[in-house]
Amino acid sequence: MIDHPPLTDAQLDGMRHRAQRFAGAMPAGTSGSLAADVLRLLAERQRLIVTLAMLRERHSVERYEQQRGRD
Repeated sequence: MIDHPPLTDAQLDGMRHRAQRFAGAMPAGTSGSLAADVLRLLAERQRLIVTLAMLRERHSVERYEQQRGRD
């Protein structure tokens, strides 16, 4: 597996824009389907990022409350 640096927000936005343009131009067929899949994957990635942030926040609050209870 090749190790790549994380994609920047600008790179992701560019990919999303190109996939939207391509999916609109080629709504049917393999290429259009692939572009639609890319859009779904980018949306799922965003959902996971938000979920992870919420879980981290919840964990942070729980740790704070646990430490506060010990003081």
